[in-house]
Amino acid sequence: MLTLTVPMPDEDLAFLRAYSAAQGISAEALLAQQARHLREHLQRPVHPEVAAATGIISPEVAGEDAHRRYLDQKHR
Repeated sequence: MLTLTVPMPDEDLAFLRAYSAAQGISAEALLAQQARHLREHLQRPVHPEVAAATGIISPEVAGEDAHRRYLDQKHR
């Protein structure tokens, strides 16, 4: 097993240690578990309904811009 050094703010490290202690595991074990879960999640195939919907909105549609304009009008 390899060792990884992860720099993080003191506040985040304190939170990580407190949270992992409350879970009954070490901070290192918690980070390793989260990394494993992320890898497993990203390796799963895309759900067929999501795959079927992929590409139904044209790439030329500026969805984010349209949404921002909608929000601007809504909140005036």
